[in-house]
Amino acid sequence: MKCISESIRKTLNKKKLSPSDLARMTGYTPQYMHNLLDGNRRWNETTIQKTCDALDLELILVPRKTG
Repeated sequence: MKCISESIRKTLNKKKLSPSDLARMTGYTPQYMHNLLDGNRRWNETTIQKTCDALDLELILVPRKTG
């Protein structure tokens, strides 16, 4: 889920928010949010949804580009 973490970090930077700000917005602890963003914890449907809601993001799945 590294791509999700990278996209969320870019959005945080664009909105001038920190991972701790995002933690407050989603109801998670700052440590938990840092662990998600650093790849030390796995994203799940609930954490992705709360994060997308907090940052006004939409998750869209598209087929991978091959070769």
